[in-house]
Amino acid sequence: MALLIQRIARGLTPALFSADRPPARQNRPDRIVLGVKPGQRPSDKPPVRIFLGTERGQFRAEHVFLWSIEKHRDPARIYEIYLLRDLKGFRRSFWLTGFTNYRFAIPEFAGFEGRAIYNDADQVYLTDPAELFDTDMAKAGFLSINDRDTSVMLIDCKRMAEVWNPHDVRRLKRKALEARARQARLWGDLDDGWNARDSEYSPGESKLVHFTTLHTQPWQPFPGQFVYYPNPTHPLWPELEAEALSRDFMPVSATRPSRDWPRTKLKLSSRDDGESIQALLSASRHERQQASITVRDWLTEIPDADVPWVLSRLFASTPELTVNLTEPFSNRTRYRRTAHFWLQQLQMASRRHPNTRWLLNHRSGLSGAVTCSGGPADEGDILVLLHRKPGHNQQARAIAEELGRQTGRPVREHRIESTEAGFAIGRLFGRSPEPPELDTISIVVAGGWLPTRYARALARQRPRLRLILSGRKAGPPPEHGGVVIQCRHFGLPAAPRRLLSLLPLNRGQADHGGAREAWSEWLEAPRRAALLIGGASKSHRFSADDARRLAATASAWAAEQKARLLVVTSRRSLNRIGELKAALGEADLLYVFQPGDENNPYRLALEHSDELVVTGESESMLADAASRGKGFLVWPLSRRPDGAWSRLSRAIADKATRPRFNRRGSIRPQQGLTYLCARWVERNWILPPRDTNALLKALYDQGLAAPFGQPAPASFRPSSECEALVRQARGLLAIQSRAEAADAAAQLTLI
Repeated sequence: MALLIQRIARGLTPALFSADRPPARQNRPDRIVLGVKPGQRPSDKPPVRIFLGTERGQFRAEHVFLWSIEKHRDPARIYEIYLLRDLKGFRRSFWLTGFTNYRFAIPEFAGFEGRAIYNDADQVYLTDPAELFDTDMAKAGFLSINDRDTSVMLIDCKRMAEVWNPHDVRRLKRKALEARARQARLWGDLDDGWNARDSEYSPGESKLVHFTTLHTQPWQPFPGQFVYYPNPTHPLWPELEAEALSRDFMPVSATRPSRDWPRTKLKLSSRDDGESIQALLSASRHERQQASITVRDWLTEIPDADVPWVLSRLFASTPELTVNLTEPFSNRTRYRRTAHFWLQQLQMASRRHPNTRWLLNHRSGLSGAVTCSGGPADEGDILVLLHRKPGHNQQARAIAEELGRQTGRPVREHRIESTEAGFAIGRLFGRSPEPPELDTISIVVAGGWLPTRYARALARQRPRLRLILSGRKAGPPPEHGGVVIQCRHFGLPAAPRRLLSLLPLNRGQADHGGAREAWSEWLEAPRRAALLIGGASKSHRFSADDARRLAATASAWAAEQKARLLVVTSRRSLNRIGELKAALGEADLLYVFQPGDENNPYRLALEHSDELVVTGESESMLADAASRGKGFLVWPLSRRPDGAWSRLSRAIADKATRPRFNRRGSIRPQQGLTYLCARWVERNWILPPRDTNALLKALYDQGLAAPFGQPAPASFRPSSECEALVRQARGLLAIQSRAEAADAAAQLTLI
């Protein structure tokens, strides 16, 4: 229902005022020609004609599709790609995509002769499309993988001229046009390898991959319409995009602009600042950079196809770019586009020119103001926000320390004095948090509910801040300027700026280290065993019987190991101290948790135990244990029966991810209750229950731990997950080390 309502609203919005589907002004498709490569003898075969169904929101997919042809094509042959978008004469108001019926007009656009391939924009070739173009068609009018799927077709334009004639393709709906071709017996079977849909992808066998499930498309083109989840082909598409950007592949460029560019160029030249604009966009290489450039509303004059090379030219011209845009009310004389469109375009340009800092101030009468930034993070320190929960503090400190180690930036700490309730009430009344001294801060690291909300509030005050947030309740990943690091077993939706870890990124340290003198008796034992107890939580029980059984079993196990046992409790197990004491042996040592106690032996137990047991409900303790590089044992605590809220959360999370299939065998787009459930989860209004069983299974499968009662795994190299994820975050947020920043500055000086 939600998707249907969106489609109705979009269909009722006049194209003149739409930022997603501009007016249809094209009489014929734009053409991109990939010619014979230099040094090659031209082939005597006909040009490969490909018609691509595309629209404004799919510009990243279109770019990667074209790159996949360039990557795999025959260098001696000509390839003509025709872009089917914004074409006049079609009733496109209620189409699911902006190009749904254009495919049936291909015989007309091809002059009713020869062959043509049709592709959707959400596809990539893994082999030369000429192989498809040259396929034997026998007597078929078109080939596809089944008679109801026209997303990839090889078309005999002459044979299809009558069935898909110019009048009917503009009048009838897609299903009616497909049915007419079936009734005329013009369909022929195409090898399934030419349309491998999502999970059908088989490396080395598939010739084309179709990212057909709209809510798993890796480039996530319509975040307002869908909640995105991982695509089973990952990392195929992101790697292709990275290749295209690294090769500076740009089929429409300053030397080969769109066919609308001459008119646009003339219009720009008539402006008061036309001379300076023409100088910026000159096709000749800039010999000297400007210290900074501020661009105002003239970017709304630029056609969609020319935006990438225009931005690339601007990025190449300065180390500091500010873009101030106020979208026009209509598409009558300029182009009305969304903030998301500009953000993605700027991010692509930034990947081509990583040393340019940029700031976007975008205003639209309907969606309000948006400010975002990118490029290299500012020089400055790392600020860690701390609050009352040790686990969240440990993870934030671990991330900040690793980031400081990699970049050479100083790390500072700020403890938030406000309570969660006080902060929420303040925000409700529009009060901003009391900021720490931010003049020398460029990166904020925070973990847990309150610190992450506090960090987001600071970023609203200073848009150039970079955020690294962590924890299950960190909220949805920022679309720009920040990342969220969360565990896989949280079951949250995929997002470009959500980084997934196996365990919390702890360093194996609590807030206080144990004093050796207080626990010298255990440290001096020939063999040492330790038991770390978390305790009762919202999801797990730790009853009196559980405590007695755990203590007695652990004591007997330590005796078998001929080891002295040290039991370390936490604040969640304080109500079971009596049962633990009663069941432990006389030689066993028990530490009763006290907040802020410098004699807490938690770190000593991790560092010096020969055998270690950890209760399985505590993610932080499991992470600390795994950081030692020695195998350990897990004592799972029993789960509580799901309460009403847990049952509801589980049902909503399950509904959000359960696929529904259409008659073509493809997964249906999110709609109705599925869409609403996915949106609630994506916005963290509903959190899926933690899947601790999946976490423990992953620990066992990777040889880091074993269930209690089995031999502990051998020693292993400690995971560098924190290091790897911090490097990923640096890449996404363009956080340079001091040495990298100095090199970049030196390069700019030489230009």
